[in-house]
Formats: sequence, structure tokens, C-alpha cells
Amino acid sequence: MLAALTAPLPVTGVTVGIFGSRFARGWTHGPSAPLALRILAYAGEALAVIVWVAAALWMVHALTSRPLSGVARRCARRWLGLDLAVEYAPVAPVTRMSTGFWWDGKEYHGSQREARRRTRMNARFHDPQVSWDGLWALAAGVTVCPVALLPWLGIAGGAVLAATPGLAWYGAAAVVAGLAAAPFAWRVLGPVARRLLGPGQRRRVAELEAIRADMTQTQAAELERIERGLHDGAQSRLVALGLSMQAAERLLESDPATAREILAEARAASVAALAELRSLVRGINPPVLAERGLVEAVRALALDAAVEVDVRSTVAGRAERPVEAAVYFAVAELLTNVAKHARARRAAVDLAHAGGTLTAARPRRRRGPPPWTRP
Repeated sequence: MLAALTAPLPVTGVTVGIFGSRFARGWTHGPSAPLALRILAYAGEALAVIVWVAAALWMVHALTSRPLSGVARRCARRWLGLDLAVEYAPVAPVTRMSTGFWWDGKEYHGSQREARRRTRMNARFHDPQVSWDGLWALAAGVTVCPVALLPWLGIAGGAVLAATPGLAWYGAAAVVAGLAAAPFAWRVLGPVARRLLGPGQRRRVAELEAIRADMTQTQAAELERIERGLHDGAQSRLVALGLSMQAAERLLESDPATAREILAEARAASVAALAELRSLVRGINPPVLAERGLVEAVRALALDAAVEVDVRSTVAGRAERPVEAAVYFAVAELLTNVAKHARARRAAVDLAHAGGTLTAARPRRRRGPPPWTRP
């Protein structure tokens, strides 16, 4: 089955190459022609054969790569348990414009029939996933196909040798070797399928677009939080501070005692505004995170948390700044949720780094008192 699935491209290429070279060989002018002319003729023959082979491979790919790749994916799922589901581009709808032309999403057409025909062709021949299937067919033709054919070649060659007088033992050995290799030769499908039969550029582009959308939403939410914090907190306090200073200026000569009281209140308001600005800036990029790293920043969060928090860390060194920031804000949000919704009196955070992965998790429960101490 693997040989049948992966043989169309190599068989087509070899067949067209052989017959094309025989046909193009008649273009030479014979051994009596000058050397330069013969070299030019040989180069023309080789170029023509290459063009014919490429055209034949492209046509076979366009007609067979998608269905044969689908069968290969089903075989990989049934034999190896590999889930290699892919998505192909759907046929785009056509729309009649006010000018009378039909629009297929890319170009205009004079009739609905022509527009639908072109959309079907674009979906079939210009889908990036179909190109990825063609790459699989080409790679499998030079890797999976020869390995899948080896047992059969050994059995067939052994049968021929067994029928030859004096070579019967060699033939029997070749047949046995082919039968022994048959149950294992098909497993070459695994590594090649994992590499090339999976989703191609379309799903990767979709994943990148989803990540970009999430980042955009996160950035918009963060900007909204900063704007709300400035508007509701520091901005209102600064406006009130300006009004208090203006009132103190008017009362400075007529009522100095009241002016001093207003100035004292303004000083207290400025301290509160500064504290709110520091809190807002700390939410954007905490200084302790930038200066001392993730572990110390989480311990600082534990000190300021509404519940008692135990922190344990086996992290040596520092991770990349974006990773540290992501873990820090995740832990901060979790501790906030613990204080608001869990009705807990105690929490624990376990920071670890192993296998290239930085984790922040709740430690496993153990009998007896917890081994962590409050930082």
C-alpha cells in the first residue's frame, strides 16, 4: 500500500525521463559534428528532458497529491496513531456586482459559470496545503517508496535466484530476508509523515493570527486599565491638588491659618497621588522584577498579599524578561483571585524550572506542616 501511495511521482519522473531522453537523442548531429555544436545539442536535450519531467510531475501532483495524501493520513492514523488532520481552502463564494460582473474574491468575471470555475480551480490548485501535499509526495517518493519496495525486491530477486541452478540457497536467503524485513519496512512512514503530512502553512498562519489577536486584545485591555487608573485615581487627585493650591493662594493674605490647613491637605493628597502612580507603574513593570528577578518579585507579592503566602523556588538564574513578566502577572492575578474568591487563609506558590519550562504551580499536598516559610 505504501509503495502504491508514494510511487506515482517517481514512476512518472523516471518514465518521462527515459522516453524523453530517447526522443531528444535524435536531435544530435552525429559524431561528425563539431564539438561545440555537439555540446550545445546535448545541453538542449538535457534541458528539454528536464522541462518535460517537471511538467509531468506537476500534472501528476495536481491530480493525485491531495487524494493520495488523504489516504496516507488515514493509514498513519490507523497504523501509527498519528492525528494529522489538515484543512483545505474552501471554494470561495461568487458575488454579482452592480456593474454586472461576478467577483470571486480575487478578480472579476463576465459570467457566473466562469467565476465559479475559477474559484474551484483556485481552491484546488492554489491552496498552500496542496503544495505541502506535493512536497510530501516528492519526499515520500525518494524515501518511503524505496524502503517499502525493498522487501518485495528481495522476495522477487530471491525467487529468480532460486530458479537458477546453483543459486538456490542464495535465493532462499533473499526470500527469507525480504519476508523478515516486510513487517518493519512500512514504519518509515512515521518520521516522514510527522514531518510533511501534518498541517502546512495555512494552520501555522492561523495559529500566528490567533496569537496576534490575543496579544492585541491583551494590549488593549492593559491600555484601558492604565487609562482608567490614571483617570480615576492620580488625575482626579492632581486636579484636586491644583484647586487646593489655588484656594490657598487666595487665602494666604486674608486667612493664613486656613491657607496652611489647605496646604497640609494638599501635601497629603500629593503623597496619595504619588503612591497611586507608583502602584500603577508597578503594575506595568515592577521595579523588583526588573532588578532582582522573578523569584524576589513573587516574594514581594507574597508580602503584600491579603492572605499568608508561602513561596518555594528551585529556579536558578533568570529567564527571559517576557517570560518572567508573564509568570509574574499570572501569579499576581491568581493571588488576587485567592484573596477575593477562595476564602482561604493560606496559599502556596511553587516556582520551578526543568526541561526548558518555567512553571508556577500550587505545591502538592503533604502530610504534616508545610515545609515552606514565609519570606
